[in-house]
Amino acid sequence: MARQLGLFADGEPARTPPKDVPRDFDPTTLPVPPKRGPARVRFGTSSWTYPGWQGQVFSDVGRYGSRFGRLCLGEYARDPRFRTAGADNLYYVAPRERLQMLQEYRRLVGDVPGFDLCPKVWHGITVHRYTPQQQATWRLNSEINRFFLDPQAFLEEVLWPLEQGLGPHLGPLILEVQENTLSPEAFAAALDRFLGAARARASFRLGVELRTRAHLSDRYLDVLSAHGMAHVLNAWTRMPPIGWQLQRLCHRLQWDLFIVRALLRPGTFSGCGAFVPGSRYDEAVEAFAPYDRIQVRLPQVRNDILKVVATSGEVPVYVLVNNRLEGCAPQTIEELQAQLWGPASDVLWP
Repeated sequence: MARQLGLFADGEPARTPPKDVPRDFDPTTLPVPPKRGPARVRFGTSSWTYPGWQGQVFSDVGRYGSRFGRLCLGEYARDPRFRTAGADNLYYVAPRERLQMLQEYRRLVGDVPGFDLCPKVWHGITVHRYTPQQQATWRLNSEINRFFLDPQAFLEEVLWPLEQGLGPHLGPLILEVQENTLSPEAFAAALDRFLGAARARASFRLGVELRTRAHLSDRYLDVLSAHGMAHVLNAWTRMPPIGWQLQRLCHRLQWDLFIVRALLRPGTFSGCGAFVPGSRYDEAVEAFAPYDRIQVRLPQVRNDILKVVATSGEVPVYVLVNNRLEGCAPQTIEELQAQLWGPASDVLWP
């Protein structure tokens, strides 16, 4: 199906690789220290292949040589702060085309108890209409995506390959629905059809992440509840704050899973429905690279994340933090965990 769509995506935006120095380093030989906090509260970062985390997550980036991007998940997974990670790279290429990579991920984390990955669902399922930039980048012939919320394409191109590749290390999937002009009623109906058909053939955990505020409707929440799926509480430029979204959830339904994706500083939401744009993704990429330190702290976003954890009771919570939120996702997570459980006693690198 990926070939039918004419996709030649290379994955995430390129990062500067370490110098190519042949090494025999294997991160699966590293010790596996105890994780911080209760097992139901699972912190992780959005992606993990950042050389700028040298000395914070990775003890010696140079010893990987050119294999850093391939192998560093093994060291990341052993960090006491992380029980999960967002596999955002799977948004760019269908998992069916990446089985070997998925099997390598499984090998790298295989001896880390309870660690899982949260793949972002391939864009061939989640984009309603492609922008001109996306058409050029991915070499698409049309802006119309005829596989939008197509359950068969989802099962064949995404879910079944992920199950085959990651096995027990497959966490909840993130269905990030690109901003679009569908009416709230039409979107909820399409999502209902998609989840109903997919769930009839397979069991899976999934969180729906919206980029269109109007889609966060009562009908949408009813659809999620009917199919046992989660709403992803996201910090994003054109979405209301996490705390505002949490109120919508808690006033409507009971939830078996909470997922937070703290991506960017959200726009300022007012009661009249107006947004004041916040930081754009490309601006944050330039401003915060190489993501080796926090450059701005966002107390409201942090407080909202802590409120989700406090509200969840005994329900599992996934908190995925992006470097573009404050500048360095591992440090943001460390400070959030210190607020929850006190300062860490672990010394990662002597």
